[in-house]
Amino acid sequence: MDIRVQWWHPVLWLLLAGLSAGTALAQHTFDGNLFYDNSPRWCFIDNGLAWDAYDLGAVYFAHNDTLADPMLGDPYNQTHPNWVPAWGSPALGAFDEVANFNPVPADTCFDDPCEPRWPRPVCYRGAFPPERWGWDWSAGWTYYLNDGWDYENDQPRQDIDYGKPLRILEGGQTSDLHLTADYNYLLRGRVNMVAGTLLTIDPGVVIFGDNSVNPTYLLIERGARIHAVGTPARPIIMTSNQEPGLMAPADWGGLVFNGWAVANCMRCWEGESCGSEGGAGQYCGPDDCDHSGIMRYVRVEYAGYELAPNNEINAMTFNGLGAGTDFAYLQAHRGSDDTFEWFGGKCFMHHLVATGGQDDNCDWQMGFRGGVQFLVSQTYADAGDKGIEADNNEYNPDAPCRSNPIIANCTFVGPNGPSTSQQGIHLRRGTDAQIYNCIIMGWSNCGLRVQNSQTVARGVHGDPGVFCDPTSVDPGTDAIAPGLARIYPNPVTRNAHLALRLPAGGHTRVGIYDASGRLVEQVLDHKLSAGAHELPLDLERAAAGTYFYRVEAPGGATSGRIFVIR
Repeated sequence: MDIRVQWWHPVLWLLLAGLSAGTALAQHTFDGNLFYDNSPRWCFIDNGLAWDAYDLGAVYFAHNDTLADPMLGDPYNQTHPNWVPAWGSPALGAFDEVANFNPVPADTCFDDPCEPRWPRPVCYRGAFPPERWGWDWSAGWTYYLNDGWDYENDQPRQDIDYGKPLRILEGGQTSDLHLTADYNYLLRGRVNMVAGTLLTIDPGVVIFGDNSVNPTYLLIERGARIHAVGTPARPIIMTSNQEPGLMAPADWGGLVFNGWAVANCMRCWEGESCGSEGGAGQYCGPDDCDHSGIMRYVRVEYAGYELAPNNEINAMTFNGLGAGTDFAYLQAHRGSDDTFEWFGGKCFMHHLVATGGQDDNCDWQMGFRGGVQFLVSQTYADAGDKGIEADNNEYNPDAPCRSNPIIANCTFVGPNGPSTSQQGIHLRRGTDAQIYNCIIMGWSNCGLRVQNSQTVARGVHGDPGVFCDPTSVDPGTDAIAPGLARIYPNPVTRNAHLALRLPAGGHTRVGIYDASGRLVEQVLDHKLSAGAHELPLDLERAAAGTYFYRVEAPGGATSGRIFVIR
């Protein structure tokens, strides 16, 4: 048996059958999504002319659920949110895509050497598995205080040691820079890592943005890289230098990345470049395989800065990032503009948290062709606009290298109250999108809006795909040692996801065994740090039957069954 360990799978671009010549090729896919507490659920606007949204819904949204309570723990709570579905929630349902995420063909975009990455097949909707699986991946490293003061306990935030020595960072960094947790750091003005340099940030590092010098932001230029790897217990924090209780959106700029991947703001594939918003340098190029480094467990708080209308620095700005970029477990909290924004590029990110942004929590434009999986977005009633605002190119909606990301397993939580503008997902200006297994709830204006003739003309593609059978999904059979390992979905049709949470770092072994106890695959045999780790397993070539996994780590050992069905 060949059990291959793969982080991602290449997407197979499939042509739609049965389209006559001259028919607009459908480019939007909405499958396995759940709409709740949205009024209306969806609305289509073509140059101001409203379509009959409910009739269209019956045709184009046959594989989505509406008016079904996803039974999340406490989704609208802003200080102690709980987005985990209860067991028995319709978030675990028959319309969940488990395989065959089938994006329809993208526009031809030069000779692209990088395949887009598959989302991980899972048997649930939204960003979190149901509570019976027992893993809230946002726990321990995220932060939700409104202004840095803990009003419940009447004390300032306790997650920052303000007594450490402070080092000031200014200007261009022309050599490698290593930030250790022995110090706190203050960014003053634009601090940029120039091409060829590496910025290393250790777990537990705190970086303040100087509120007195605007715009203050950290820039990773094209050709520079970041290695910022925190842990759930020791996240990397980038925040305001204001006192707790006075921290607010726009206290500083944020984090900006410029990469060499293709965007359609210029003819980047021919060597032209685009200028970043906020005057943050040049980005894009001909290399969709470019990588700007790795980030894990990083928070950006109270950031975003408007230099002029429509010229802002976002909490986290991703300009032309390539498929080699490895970003996950990121939170943007209380940003004054967008929390996460993608300008072109082909990066794929996972496990993101966007909370309390004052504009859109997620925004893409200029030919973004990557993707996001496992994202939770919470928009507050007193600020914020949309869960997603998406464009192809605002100046040329039909520009080639069209925006067409894959968005899977996201939870978009609205303010759950009257609103004139707040919308769950807003697709406009020619963008395409493939949206799977998401929960869209609490948007009183509109759950999903498709606007502008160039966007509406792209059509909607209903792809039945391969869906979960909820009666066969029983992760409770896993014999899991608390705090060490779990595997899901189980039974498995093609892929499984092994999650490890190690209480101590050290040598870790993971093996897969057949029913006779014979080792068929040594999945892992090296040192891991303490904390959470993920190990997707490709079981596509495994014969149907029962297998076992065994984990041996410094915190103990555990084993469990894997049921492969065909």
